[in-house]
Amino acid sequence: MIAQKKKKIKKKLAPSPLYVPKNGPMEIIVFASGGGGNLKAAIDLSLKKPNLIKVGLIVTDRLKIQAIDIAKQYNIRVIAEDFEKKCGKWIESKNDSIKAELYRKRSLDWHNNILKQIIKLERQRKSPFDFVVLSYHRWIHGDMLTYFSERMINQHAGDLTEMSRNSFERKYRGINPVLMALGDGKNRTRTSTFLVRENHDGGEILCQGPWTVYYGTLPITKDSALRHALTQKKQSDWPSLTFALENIASGNYGIIKEKVHPDGCNIITLNGRELGYGGVDIQS
Repeated sequence: MIAQKKKKIKKKLAPSPLYVPKNGPMEIIVFASGGGGNLKAAIDLSLKKPNLIKVGLIVTDRLKIQAIDIAKQYNIRVIAEDFEKKCGKWIESKNDSIKAELYRKRSLDWHNNILKQIIKLERQRKSPFDFVVLSYHRWIHGDMLTYFSERMINQHAGDLTEMSRNSFERKYRGINPVLMALGDGKNRTRTSTFLVRENHDGGEILCQGPWTVYYGTLPITKDSALRHALTQKKQSDWPSLTFALENIASGNYGIIKEKVHPDGCNIITLNGRELGYGGVDIQS
């Protein structure tokens, strides 16, 4: 009698939830640097679904910005610290190794101090904040990143699935991704919402907002790219952020750490279904 070979049964890997819903809304911190468009999108979602999400704190790196006015309007607590006054400007430091290192240290200290204020507030409230949303011009490193590990998402105005030639490295990272993409001859751009990791704009992509078609003049200038970026905020930023927050708060997003993409990013799931590299493609 010929022994039959047993078929190998492939075990399906179960995702770990990014957030487990609790009694009451998921309470978030929004880091803002300017006009507060993404902050307002988060607040609008909280007003529409108050049992699902609540904006509990706003952190700003500038004083006298619109985000602070929005916070006052909705009676949301604010931590506002002048980053440049304490840390200086990166553009004035980046070409000098000593100045650049000093800037990084000051930035790390600044964010660690903000974290201390957040933890103090959490102790006073006897309740931790659940998630952080970055709509923000600074890199997060150190204790802040560790404390909110896999509990922090960022909005990036570039298509983070676009890779550099001959490498699996994201092409449109960093400052001015809209200008970079339009300068490369792209006729449309979109926003990516992703988990924040130690590397710059390198975390797992949860979703991408609708494409925003460029109708401006040629050749591309900083001003025309800026006008397009403002349009993209409404058409792509806000839908992407709203989708991500609603599904995180509902417990729909998961992460499989045993499976990775070629660049090391983990597999993200939605309602238990594995997503592609770019997460959910929002087209609305």
